[in-house]
Amino acid sequence: MASVSRTVRFPLSLEAPRRELRFLFVCGLLLLATVSILACGARPPQLQSISVSPAIVDGQVQFTATGYYTDGSKVTPLSALWFTIRPWYNAVNPVQFFNLDETGKASCNGNAGTFSVVATAPIDPHYPLSQTNSATPQVSGMAQLTCQ
Repeated sequence: MASVSRTVRFPLSLEAPRRELRFLFVCGLLLLATVSILACGARPPQLQSISVSPAIVDGQVQFTATGYYTDGSKVTPLSALWFTIRPWYNAVNPVQFFNLDETGKASCNGNAGTFSVVATAPIDPHYPLSQTNSATPQVSGMAQLTCQ
């Protein structure tokens, strides 16, 4: 009877763990690069529109602004600046046809007619409302007050 010699081979050599480590290292770098690129391109939600309610009212009322953002979210009540006619009008024309305070509370003061009430806020939700001016990118919404 002849003797048979067998050679036992292991499927993995010493080179295999190094290749696996290199592969994992490259995959990790690609994942890190992808996350960094996506994070840089992500924009925070911005104010897209404002609605003011009630839309039309007689006499005295507390108006409320609702802000709608680019990510689909909404904020009620939205902190806003309140104006008559249009934003920044008060600085040019100090005549007030009705009373309107900084919270959106309006009341007639003896003048008859239908008047516009405007709420405005910066597009950037992190921009301080107190620093908003006519050069600040902003969104406005409008309602009407009827005085008799």
